[in-house]
Amino acid sequence: MSLQSPEMTITVELRPGRGTVEAGRMRRGGRVPAVLYGGDKPPVAISVDERSVKEILKSAAGENTIFLLKLKDSDEERLAMIRELQVDPINGRFTHIDFIRITRGHKLTVKMPVELTGDSIGVRHGGRLDFMTRDVEIELLPREMFDKFVIDVSALEIGDHLRVKDLAGQLPENGRFVTDSERIVVGVEAPRAVAEDETAKAAEGALVTAEAAEPEVIGRGKAGDEGGRGE
Repeated sequence: MSLQSPEMTITVELRPGRGTVEAGRMRRGGRVPAVLYGGDKPPVAISVDERSVKEILKSAAGENTIFLLKLKDSDEERLAMIRELQVDPINGRFTHIDFIRITRGHKLTVKMPVELTGDSIGVRHGGRLDFMTRDVEIELLPREMFDKFVIDVSALEIGDHLRVKDLAGQLPENGRFVTDSERIVVGVEAPRAVAEDETAKAAEGALVTAEAAEPEVIGRGKAGDEGGRGE
Protein backbone atom coordinates (compact mmCIF):
# COMPACT_ATOMS: atom_id res chain seq x y z
CA MET A 1 0.00 0.00 0.00
CA SER A 2 1.38 3.41 -0.94
CA LEU A 3 1.78 6.02 1.75
CA GLN A 4 1.13 8.75 -0.79
CA SER A 5 -2.13 7.35 -2.18
CA PRO A 6 -4.36 5.68 0.41
CA GLU A 7 -7.24 3.74 -1.07
CA MET A 8 -9.79 4.55 1.64
CA THR A 9 -11.10 7.65 3.39
CA ILE A 10 -13.19 7.91 6.54
CA THR A 11 -14.74 11.02 8.05
CA VAL A 12 -14.67 11.56 11.81
CA GLU A 13 -16.25 14.09 14.15
CA LEU A 14 -14.93 15.78 17.27
CA ARG A 15 -16.48 14.31 20.41
CA PRO A 16 -18.59 16.93 22.22
CA GLY A 17 -18.28 15.18 25.58
CA ARG A 18 -16.63 12.35 27.47
CA GLY A 19 -17.92 9.72 29.84
CA THR A 20 -20.00 6.55 29.84
CA VAL A 21 -23.34 8.24 29.18
CA GLU A 22 -22.09 10.13 26.13
CA ALA A 23 -20.28 7.03 24.80
CA GLY A 24 -23.47 4.97 25.13
CA ARG A 25 -25.46 7.59 23.27
CA MET A 26 -22.99 7.56 20.39
CA ARG A 27 -22.99 3.77 20.14
CA ARG A 28 -26.77 3.67 19.99
CA GLY A 29 -26.52 6.12 17.09
CA GLY A 30 -24.11 3.87 15.20
CA ARG A 31 -20.97 5.81 16.08
CA VAL A 32 -17.92 4.60 17.98
CA PRO A 33 -15.92 6.69 20.51
CA ALA A 34 -12.31 6.99 19.40
CA VAL A 35 -9.03 8.79 20.06
CA LEU A 36 -6.41 9.91 17.55
CA TYR A 37 -2.80 9.64 18.83
CA GLY A 38 0.75 10.15 17.61
CA GLY A 39 2.52 12.42 15.19
CA ASP A 40 4.05 14.50 18.01
CA LYS A 41 0.64 16.06 18.60
CA PRO A 42 -1.76 15.79 21.54
CA PRO A 43 -4.49 13.13 21.42
CA VAL A 44 -7.87 14.19 20.03
CA ALA A 45 -11.20 12.71 21.13
CA ILE A 46 -13.30 11.85 18.07
CA SER A 47 -16.12 9.56 16.96
CA VAL A 48 -16.43 7.49 13.79
CA ASP A 49 -19.25 5.75 11.96
CA GLU A 50 -19.09 2.03 12.73
CA ARG A 51 -19.86 1.07 9.13
CA SER A 52 -16.78 2.97 7.92
CA VAL A 53 -14.57 0.95 10.25
CA LYS A 54 -16.11 -2.31 9.04
CA GLU A 55 -15.28 -1.33 5.46
CA ILE A 56 -11.65 -0.79 6.47
CA LEU A 57 -11.49 -4.20 8.10
CA LYS A 58 -12.77 -5.84 4.90
CA SER A 59 -9.67 -4.70 3.00
CA ALA A 60 -6.73 -7.05 2.50
CA ALA A 61 -4.60 -5.36 5.18
CA GLY A 62 -7.42 -5.30 7.75
CA GLU A 63 -6.45 -3.39 10.88
CA ASN A 64 -3.12 -2.51 9.24
CA THR A 65 -4.80 -0.54 6.45
CA ILE A 66 -3.50 3.00 6.01
CA PHE A 67 -6.34 5.40 5.17
CA LEU A 68 -7.09 9.11 4.96
CA LEU A 69 -8.83 10.41 8.07
CA LYS A 70 -10.81 13.61 7.48
CA LEU A 71 -12.38 15.83 10.15
CA LYS A 72 -16.00 16.70 9.31
CA ASP A 73 -16.77 20.33 8.37
CA SER A 74 -13.05 21.24 8.12
CA ASP A 75 -10.08 21.01 5.79
CA GLU A 76 -8.11 18.91 8.28
CA GLU A 77 -7.05 15.49 7.10
CA ARG A 78 -4.14 13.14 7.60
CA LEU A 79 -3.07 9.57 7.09
CA ALA A 80 -3.90 7.19 9.91
CA MET A 81 -4.40 3.56 10.80
CA ILE A 82 -6.09 1.57 13.56
CA ARG A 83 -3.88 1.09 16.60
CA GLU A 84 -6.31 -0.77 18.85
CA LEU A 85 -9.86 -1.96 18.33
CA GLN A 86 -12.04 -2.91 21.32
CA VAL A 87 -15.05 -5.15 20.70
CA ASP A 88 -17.96 -6.09 22.96
CA PRO A 89 -17.57 -9.88 23.49
CA ILE A 90 -21.34 -10.38 23.69
CA ASN A 91 -22.79 -8.47 20.73
CA GLY A 92 -19.62 -7.99 18.64
CA ARG A 93 -20.11 -4.21 18.41
CA PHE A 94 -17.11 -1.89 18.51
CA THR A 95 -16.82 -0.12 21.86
CA HIS A 96 -13.71 2.03 21.37
CA ILE A 97 -11.01 2.63 18.76
CA ASP A 98 -7.51 4.08 18.99
CA PHE A 99 -6.22 5.58 15.74
CA ILE A 100 -2.59 6.54 15.20
CA ARG A 101 -1.35 9.33 12.94
CA ILE A 102 1.01 8.23 10.17
CA THR A 103 4.11 10.40 9.73
CA ARG A 104 6.56 10.02 6.88
CA GLY A 105 9.86 8.49 8.03
CA HIS A 106 8.50 7.38 11.43
CA LYS A 107 8.34 3.64 11.98
CA LEU A 108 5.17 1.85 13.01
CA THR A 109 4.79 -1.18 15.26
CA VAL A 110 2.07 -3.48 13.96
CA LYS A 111 0.88 -7.06 14.36
CA MET A 112 1.17 -8.81 11.01
CA PRO A 113 -0.97 -11.93 10.44
CA VAL A 114 0.61 -15.21 9.36
CA GLU A 115 -1.05 -17.36 6.68
CA LEU A 116 -0.21 -21.01 5.98
CA THR A 117 -0.26 -22.55 2.49
CA GLY A 118 0.57 -25.97 1.13
CA ASP A 119 -0.03 -29.58 2.15
CA SER A 120 2.53 -30.74 4.70
CA ILE A 121 4.34 -34.04 4.07
CA GLY A 122 4.22 -34.76 7.78
CA VAL A 123 0.45 -34.28 7.92
CA ARG A 124 0.00 -36.69 4.99
CA HIS A 125 1.97 -39.23 7.03
CA GLY A 126 -0.35 -38.87 9.99
CA GLY A 127 1.22 -35.93 11.80
CA ARG A 128 -0.68 -32.99 13.30
CA LEU A 129 -0.08 -29.40 12.20
CA ASP A 130 0.35 -27.12 15.22
CA PHE A 131 -0.13 -23.44 14.28
CA MET A 132 1.17 -21.71 17.43
CA THR A 133 1.85 -18.09 16.38
CA ARG A 134 -0.84 -16.59 14.16
CA ASP A 135 0.49 -13.02 14.11
CA VAL A 136 3.95 -11.50 14.49
CA GLU A 137 4.68 -8.02 15.82
CA ILE A 138 7.07 -6.06 13.62
CA GLU A 139 8.40 -2.53 13.21
CA LEU A 140 8.55 -0.95 9.75
CA LEU A 141 8.11 2.26 7.80
CA PRO A 142 4.56 3.13 6.63
CA ARG A 143 5.58 2.98 2.96
CA GLU A 144 6.76 -0.60 3.51
CA MET A 145 3.42 -1.84 4.85
CA PHE A 146 2.29 -5.21 3.49
CA ASP A 147 -0.69 -7.48 4.13
CA LYS A 148 0.66 -10.63 5.81
CA PHE A 149 3.42 -13.20 6.16
CA VAL A 150 2.89 -16.35 4.11
CA ILE A 151 4.45 -19.72 5.05
CA ASP A 152 4.51 -22.72 2.74
CA VAL A 153 4.36 -25.79 4.98
CA SER A 154 4.61 -28.34 2.14
CA ALA A 155 8.12 -29.50 3.06
CA LEU A 156 7.49 -29.84 6.80
CA GLU A 157 7.83 -33.42 8.02
CA ILE A 158 6.96 -34.85 11.43
CA GLY A 159 9.14 -33.13 14.02
CA ASP A 160 9.93 -30.11 11.80
CA HIS A 161 9.03 -26.57 12.82
CA LEU A 162 9.52 -22.97 11.67
CA ARG A 163 10.37 -20.02 13.90
CA VAL A 164 9.76 -16.29 13.58
CA LYS A 165 13.31 -15.83 12.29
CA ASP A 166 12.44 -18.04 9.32
CA LEU A 167 10.16 -15.22 8.11
CA ALA A 168 13.07 -12.78 7.84
CA GLY A 169 13.15 -13.07 4.05
CA GLN A 170 9.70 -11.47 3.88
CA LEU A 171 10.61 -8.43 6.00
CA PRO A 172 11.00 -5.15 4.12
CA GLU A 173 14.39 -3.45 4.05
CA ASN A 174 13.80 -1.33 7.16
CA GLY A 175 11.68 -3.85 9.04
CA ARG A 176 12.59 -5.75 12.18
CA PHE A 177 10.90 -8.27 14.45
CA VAL A 178 9.54 -7.14 17.81
CA THR A 179 8.32 -10.65 18.59
CA ASP A 180 11.07 -12.99 19.82
CA SER A 181 12.73 -14.37 16.69
CA GLU A 182 13.09 -17.80 18.32
CA ARG A 183 9.35 -18.23 18.90
CA ILE A 184 7.91 -21.21 17.05
CA VAL A 185 5.30 -20.28 14.45
CA VAL A 186 4.24 -23.68 13.15
CA GLY A 187 5.33 -27.29 13.50
CA VAL A 188 4.25 -30.83 12.69
CA GLU A 189 3.73 -33.02 15.73
CA ALA A 190 3.79 -36.82 15.79
CA PRO A 191 0.44 -38.64 15.68
CA ARG A 192 -1.11 -38.79 19.15
CA ALA A 193 -0.92 -42.62 19.41
CA VAL A 194 2.76 -42.63 18.46
CA ALA A 195 3.57 -39.81 20.87
CA GLU A 196 1.80 -41.60 23.72
CA ASP A 197 3.61 -44.86 22.92
CA GLU A 198 6.99 -43.13 22.92
CA THR A 199 6.16 -41.48 26.24
CA ALA A 200 5.19 -44.85 27.73
CA LYS A 201 8.41 -46.46 26.47
CA ALA A 202 10.46 -43.63 27.91
CA ALA A 203 8.74 -44.02 31.27
CA GLU A 204 9.29 -47.80 31.21
CA GLY A 205 12.96 -47.32 30.37
CA ALA A 206 13.37 -44.89 33.24
CA LEU A 207 11.77 -47.45 35.62
CA VAL A 208 14.12 -50.24 34.49
CA THR A 209 17.12 -47.98 34.92
CA ALA A 210 15.98 -47.01 38.40
CA GLU A 211 15.51 -50.65 39.39
CA ALA A 212 18.93 -51.61 38.04
CA ALA A 213 20.54 -48.82 40.01
CA GLU A 214 19.00 -49.94 43.31
CA PRO A 215 21.81 -51.48 45.46
CA GLU A 216 21.57 -55.09 46.56
CA VAL A 217 20.91 -55.42 50.29
CA ILE A 218 22.90 -58.19 52.06
CA GLY A 219 22.02 -59.11 55.59
CA ARG A 220 24.93 -59.49 57.97
CA GLY A 221 25.08 -60.67 61.51
CA LYS A 222 27.29 -59.35 64.27
CA ALA A 223 31.01 -59.68 64.01
CA GLY A 224 32.09 -63.17 64.94
CA ASP A 225 28.66 -64.74 64.14
CA GLU A 226 29.80 -66.16 60.77
CA GLY A 227 30.40 -69.89 61.04
CA GLY A 228 29.40 -70.00 64.73
CA ARG A 229 30.91 -68.50 67.83
CA GLY A 230 34.65 -68.84 68.10
CA GLU A 231 36.16 -69.86 71.45
